[in-house]
Amino acid sequence: MPWYYGVIFVFLLFTGCNNQPQIGQKIFDKEDEYILKGILAENNNSLKEAENTFSFLYNKTNKYIYFKELIKLNFYQNNYIKTIKLVDKFIEKYPQKELEVINYKIYSYIKMDKLNKALNLTFDILHRKRSLEIYKIVAFIYIQKKNYKEAIKYLKSVYSISKSPKVLSEMGDIFFKYLKNPNEAISYYQTHIRLYGCNILICTRLAEVYKFLYDYENLISIYKKLYLATGNNEYANKIVYIYLEQKKYQKAIKFVESHHLNKYLLYLIYKNKLEQTHNYRVAYKLYKMTRKNRYFFLYSVYKFEQSKKGLLNIRNLIYNLNFLIKKERNPVYLNYLGYILIDYDINVKRGVKLVKEAVKNNPSDEFLDSLAWGYYKLHKCKKAWKIILKIKEQDKEIEKHKKMIRRCYDIRKNNKKNKRKLKKK
Repeated sequence: MPWYYGVIFVFLLFTGCNNQPQIGQKIFDKEDEYILKGILAENNNSLKEAENTFSFLYNKTNKYIYFKELIKLNFYQNNYIKTIKLVDKFIEKYPQKELEVINYKIYSYIKMDKLNKALNLTFDILHRKRSLEIYKIVAFIYIQKKNYKEAIKYLKSVYSISKSPKVLSEMGDIFFKYLKNPNEAISYYQTHIRLYGCNILICTRLAEVYKFLYDYENLISIYKKLYLATGNNEYANKIVYIYLEQKKYQKAIKFVESHHLNKYLLYLIYKNKLEQTHNYRVAYKLYKMTRKNRYFFLYSVYKFEQSKKGLLNIRNLIYNLNFLIKKERNPVYLNYLGYILIDYDINVKRGVKLVKEAVKNNPSDEFLDSLAWGYYKLHKCKKAWKIILKIKEQDKEIEKHKKMIRRCYDIRKNNKKNKRKLKKK
């Protein structure tokens, strides 16, 4: 709902449902009882019953406060023509209290879509008495007429006097949403923040503009102000997520650590960084934070893959993976260790045994390839060929293995044929 629909009730609050009218001295004994009856009816949304009660009270006491309640209740029942007549009658009887009820007449015209009548009435009041409330109503009418430039003029007048964040947010909305001038909105918001600090409403509005413009640097700056002003972790989370989107991991880590934020945020940062970089140092930090086997596995694998120390690192990898499979017989860990033992001809038989265990729990193409490769290394080419034929995935490494196993299988097959021929001869 646009902000300006709320304006219609801003100036009606002086007779809100929960406020008992200041009626002064009682005129008749049961006056308090009828007041309570009227208020309860209004609170229960029995507006007609409340109207009848306050009508009785006014006729009985002639107190203007009950007349005001009648005007309000008719307005809320959408009886706009009757509201206008009651306002005119009220002003005729109590001219010095005109400003207390005139807004009901103005908004009745607005509700009836008689915007020019409403505007003329507000101008008539302004000629007689300057009022911030009336200035806001004029702005509201111009917004209804979609004349946003005129609306801004009146809101500027109100803001220059009141410095109200609410008024400024309304100005900013018009600049941003209707006049398509976000820079003007930014300028006003920034000036207000510089002079009066980070009001939550204004900083939030400015953040919305920066977000729309994809100005992440300034958006982070505003979220930091909001976080410092409120201590609300929601803003801290938003800052971290923006840094992650931009892959600015070190800035995210520094922000979390410097503000002593929830360690889960730090975990998210390292986890995201690991997914992007495959850095073994990050994996090790995650392992230290969580003690999860998965991160120890990734640390071991990435360190091996990113190193250039050959056999020494293979030994470290095997040592780490042996330590890991003692804790958890995860098929991924079993397969990886098995494949290393097979591929580097370290212990092919043990490698095949480990991979077979992995395949038993999860017959994936990757694991089947490891098993076929193991049998190939054991010179069991027929067995290797049968296994690799089950693989559907197309992968360079798998295709390379497939060609070598096929060649081995064909050679062994041909050798057997030749031996049979020789025997027959």
